[in-house]
Amino acid sequence: MLKYRIKNLNALVLGAFLLFFACAAPERGKPSRMARPISEPPKTLAILPFENNSVTDPEKYAPLSNGLSAMLITDLKQIGTSLKLIERSKITALVKEIALGQSGMINQSTAVQAGRILGAQSIAFGSFMVLGSKVRIDARIIKVETSEVLMAESITGASHGFLELERELARKIAASLKVTIASRKSSVARPEKGRLEAAVFFARGVEALDDGRKDEARKLFDRCIQLDPAYRTQVEGIAGP
Repeated sequence: MLKYRIKNLNALVLGAFLLFFACAAPERGKPSRMARPISEPPKTLAILPFENNSVTDPEKYAPLSNGLSAMLITDLKQIGTSLKLIERSKITALVKEIALGQSGMINQSTAVQAGRILGAQSIAFGSFMVLGSKVRIDARIIKVETSEVLMAESITGASHGFLELERELARKIAASLKVTIASRKSSVARPEKGRLEAAVFFARGVEALDDGRKDEARKLFDRCIQLDPAYRTQVEGIAGP
């Protein structure tokens, strides 16, 4: 009789146990009540000038502050319509207006401030350093609304491959915002390294173009392409063919 009672009790406990988990399990095809919708990544991006931390010839490489951001904008524009880039002219005007570049330093607070004024959902900023034959680029992307850090990357490489470093950074920016860069069609079989010296002439051309010195800008862009034809896409992207 005792064994019969224990057997029935065990059956009742097992039944209650199974009933509890059957009620607790979510229905198939329906999301759990605990699931939260995934927020969409920001699709409007502003890229601020990069801080020049060069140890080797800092004055010589100073133009790359604006030149690097211009190169990134040109490459990221090839993504398509999924990512909207704030125009360089607006960024340049803002930098002058609120004196972001006065100290040569842009921190997270000033970046968010600039992003709000520009109407950008996200904002990229950072620094670069030339040391001998090496280049290092540090970049961050901040979500303007929440000040959340979406990306923090450091890229280091040889100065004769500056364009490759910049394009690697562009790919990382695109990945952090969940967009993809369209593949490039090129007749050049070898990888496009992109010499740093040519990048300086490109950056000086950007400076001249921003100042309204179009003839000087064209000469600087031509010199850039003469030194390294790999920059032709960059020149055409900012100055036209």
